[in-house]
Amino acid sequence: MKKMKTKLVRKVCALLLSLCLLFSLLGQSVQAYGDNIRPGYITDDTGTYPAASWKPTGQENVINHQGGSISGWDDNTSWSGEPSDTTNSYIKHGDANDPDFMLRKFARETTTPGTFDVFLNVRGNSVRQEKTVDVVFVVDTSGSMKDHSRLGYAKKEISDFINDISSSGLGNNVRAGLVSYSSRSTEWVKLDKVANNGSNIRQKVNDLSASGGTFTQAGLHVAYEMLQGSASDEKMIILLTDGRPTYSYRVERAIQENGTLYGTDFTYNPRYVEGRGSDENISKPYDVRDKNNQNQSHEIRTTWPATLGEARNIKNNSDISIRALGISIDSKYEANMRLLSSPGHYEAVTSAAGIQAYLNKQTDNVISSFSTVKNGEVTIPLGEQYEYVALGEETVTSVGSKEVDTYNIRVSGGNGVPLVWSGLELGKDQEVQLHYQVRLKTGTADFVPNKWYPMSGETVLTAEEISGAKFGIPSGKAPGMTIDVTKEWKTFSQTELPENISFKVIREVAGNDEWQNAGGVLTAGDEWQRTFDKLTLADGQEVALAKYNKLGVDYNYQVSEETAVEGFNTKIEHLGENKWRILNTELGLQVEKRASPSDTKLDGAEFKLVKYSDEFVTEDPSFNEKLVANSKDIMSGLKNGHYALIETKAPTGYQAEPNALKFSIKDGKFFDEANNEITATNLESGQDGFYLNLSNDSAYILTGVKYNTLKPFELNLTKTDTKGKQLSGAEFELVNAKGEQIKFEYANDAKTKLKFSGLTPGEYTLTETKAPADHKLLTTPLKFTITEAGKVEFESEPKDVKVELTSGAKQNTIDFRIENTPLKTGSISVEKYATNGEALADAKFKLIRYTDAWQTQDGSFEKTIVANSENVLTELKSGHYGLQEISAPTGYQLDDSVIKFKWEDEKWFDENGEEITVAKTGKLNQLYLDQNNAEKLIISRANRLKDTDLTIKKVNALTQKTLAGAEFELTDETGQRYDITTTEDGIFTVTNLRPGVYVLKEVKAPAGYVKLSDEIEFTITEDGKLNGKGKIELTTTGHNLIELKVNNFPAGILPETGGPGVWLYVLIGSILAGLAFVAGRFVIKKRGV
Repeated sequence: MKKMKTKLVRKVCALLLSLCLLFSLLGQSVQAYGDNIRPGYITDDTGTYPAASWKPTGQENVINHQGGSISGWDDNTSWSGEPSDTTNSYIKHGDANDPDFMLRKFARETTTPGTFDVFLNVRGNSVRQEKTVDVVFVVDTSGSMKDHSRLGYAKKEISDFINDISSSGLGNNVRAGLVSYSSRSTEWVKLDKVANNGSNIRQKVNDLSASGGTFTQAGLHVAYEMLQGSASDEKMIILLTDGRPTYSYRVERAIQENGTLYGTDFTYNPRYVEGRGSDENISKPYDVRDKNNQNQSHEIRTTWPATLGEARNIKNNSDISIRALGISIDSKYEANMRLLSSPGHYEAVTSAAGIQAYLNKQTDNVISSFSTVKNGEVTIPLGEQYEYVALGEETVTSVGSKEVDTYNIRVSGGNGVPLVWSGLELGKDQEVQLHYQVRLKTGTADFVPNKWYPMSGETVLTAEEISGAKFGIPSGKAPGMTIDVTKEWKTFSQTELPENISFKVIREVAGNDEWQNAGGVLTAGDEWQRTFDKLTLADGQEVALAKYNKLGVDYNYQVSEETAVEGFNTKIEHLGENKWRILNTELGLQVEKRASPSDTKLDGAEFKLVKYSDEFVTEDPSFNEKLVANSKDIMSGLKNGHYALIETKAPTGYQAEPNALKFSIKDGKFFDEANNEITATNLESGQDGFYLNLSNDSAYILTGVKYNTLKPFELNLTKTDTKGKQLSGAEFELVNAKGEQIKFEYANDAKTKLKFSGLTPGEYTLTETKAPADHKLLTTPLKFTITEAGKVEFESEPKDVKVELTSGAKQNTIDFRIENTPLKTGSISVEKYATNGEALADAKFKLIRYTDAWQTQDGSFEKTIVANSENVLTELKSGHYGLQEISAPTGYQLDDSVIKFKWEDEKWFDENGEEITVAKTGKLNQLYLDQNNAEKLIISRANRLKDTDLTIKKVNALTQKTLAGAEFELTDETGQRYDITTTEDGIFTVTNLRPGVYVLKEVKAPAGYVKLSDEIEFTITEDGKLNGKGKIELTTTGHNLIELKVNNFPAGILPETGGPGVWLYVLIGSILAGLAFVAGRFVIKKRGV
């Protein structure tokens, strides 16, 4: 029985051993070796740091974990720490000579103190178990694959796939097959190891050509049959197509799922191939029965049900994955293409280059399936005493001999949660490196200088078949510092000192988590001196003094204040090298009286010091102190409170100043009435107030300053001409050195005296802004200075200066006289012309003077002038004038419009304010200057000839008696006709004739008289002359007159135009004959005949 039990135990043990060996082979993975090496750490008074460690060359503030393997750590204690070094300090998991994967984490301090570069490296390898993968390429070789080199790219990338698998050492792990299809399917290369059929696939791929239709179902069916019976770990079909299926096998049964019709049974016979080869439609639609319901049928109209059904059968009945690439496929077919593929394995591209990218990715997917690090993720908790420098700016770099595409590697988290480095897929010779930066939080209350702080929590790599491999954790530290504080007392009286004092230290911080204020204590027992490496926060917690803040900038520790000692001022001095001295100086008080604005000290002033029981309202009657101004005595014993210095006696000759100087004392400092601390060591000249007198090394003296001023001056100015005659109406502007204007008032009704009041010592400028009438404006200002001693100094002294300092309430006085020089006067003459430019005589004008700008006439001013005469109006003073014609030349129309002009500043101006500067021109109406006398204005004006009335007298040429019944027509040179009026006695009248050429024509003679055959032409000139028959009379009143006599002869007598006819010549001839006879008789008688 015992033997049987022994045999049974042996059999059970053998069975268990066999099972262990079997499971070790079946379940063998990267982590089959277990977490065979764990980093170790030491925690002591200096902090936490790696037990097996190394430091970057020349760096003492960072310590890293050594590398090693299951056999032990590598004992490498120092190297450069350059991230490009991929040989040192790796923790090797698995076989030390050929690790499954390797990890490294290290840090080095940057050029910024307290800031560290952190690097993590993960290196992969290839699995060693006999994993296999089957890949069948199903390639569309229809005619459209010629377009844009689609087939060419596909052929190249399939060949590259074979090459990459071979070069990766996976030729015995990956089996490949090739199927092409167009109008029918052809099996090119059967499924076999790439190591066996790689060259054949490359050759067959190279022979592929594009033609025919698209029989996608046939390609999928051949690929499925090729993969039947395969025991590989992964099996996939990679389908490449650029179009919808144009052929399919006949469907025998079908099923509808989610609105899509799938074939389930087919007739795989070339005789039953359906489709037109040009699109997805079949020639003759037909019905088939439902797979699960014989009473239900489905209509087959296109090749899609058969093609989708083939793919559905493959995916549902096997572990084969269909991965499809649609090349420039119309978007309306995209939904079917996704149904054709395994979920998540359809991609679409629109260019031939996209084929390359897709097949490269498929190659990488196959190769990466053999990687030791698959779907890797590293979790990196942040060390408690650290913060990230620039979260989100981490970098991932491929550093292995085989490049890794880092696009899909992600770094996330870090904001209050661990940093996560994910998406790691690493095989043989592939390595990636993560870099980020952290910095020590040196400013927190719990920071301890020179203590090692781990830069992260436990950092772990997890991946498929890697449950948790740990990285070594680096630690960092930062130095501290000390400050020396000394106390010194300064007194000028006998006063009691305290036993200890406390002080406050501040520092500029770089973050909200850093302390800013801490305190320390000095005692008399320490002889008022101590060195501090720690201080105390307000809550009692002790804090160490870090050398620099988290940004690497040295902390500036400043002793900022101490707890005030009443009666003493505190001054804190930085002596350099973190040494500080606190000076306490006893408070004192003095008062000064000065002259304003000379700052000259004045004797004789007295003050009382008042103390208030509140803020400057209620006086404390128990407090009564007196001070003499400008005394050397210092008042001591000053305590916190509110005070006022009040003047009780003013210096002789100065105005008393009743306003108090108020101040307060608090915590060893002086404050003015507005509660502003008094820190100035001097005062601006002329300003009441306080300053600190620090001339006594043992006293902190507040000095009150009160100014007294001379009484103001009154300036009395008298305005005269050069002969002393007082002038009225001058105006002045008086400006002090600050640019402030002092206004004047007239001191008398005549406005010959001006008074300026309230002048205080200083510089003044007196400028004449308006001169007395007809006098020149002073162009040079009068500058003078009233000195602080009451004297008046002039740059150029005026006339009759008198300065008097007065007593009582009356102002001091300054009197002087200023002279003005008379202005030149103007003159005018007048020229009068006819409109043709002929000079006219006897025109008379009156000159009007205005008291303002041509609005109000000066009734006291009367002057007249005759044009074109030697008459000149002279001695015209400044003012506004008008010239008006009051008598026109005989025969000319009066122009009574007023010509306006003015004489100002020895210049003539027209009524628009434009200066008159022109000489005489061809214009008749103008104002111009005499070229030999710029003060003489010549006014040139033209008058128009008055209208003329024409009287026509019709007479008998023989008797000269007037004739009635004639009719005339009068026209001018423009052809205008004029109305002619007549009387019964033969007098004709035409009125309102202007200068011009006229033609008179008799249109009807009196009855019994001969009509004039010729026209009568005459001209009226613009200068009042008549050219032609008749005569003109220029009148002083009414219109000018022309009288024209026109003769007519009785009918039967031949007249000449407008003449007396033949009888006149007979009469003249008879007279001449008689005269000749008488003359002849006289000659004969004289000769004695």
